[in-house]
Amino acid sequence: MKDVNVRVSPAASGWSINCDLPLETTYYRSGARAEHIARRIANNLCGAGLTVEVSVYGLDGFVVGTHRYAGWTRPPEAMAG
Repeated sequence: MKDVNVRVSPAASGWSINCDLPLETTYYRSGARAEHIARRIANNLCGAGLTVEVSVYGLDGFVVGTHRYAGWTRPPEAMAG
């Protein structure tokens, strides 16, 4: 089961990224750049142990791609140094 949804969708003058967490929506002119940043956000959230689903919406409003990231946590010895 996923914990967090991250969505990349068309906006007035580009693309937006928003998610279920209380983060500010961000905007990009390039859809590829927005998807790249959404994947980086998902990867960082996985490091906190959250499972993340990134959904990319096309100009027609339909989902054109979905990426799932399984949550993981770092072992305590890796966090020490």
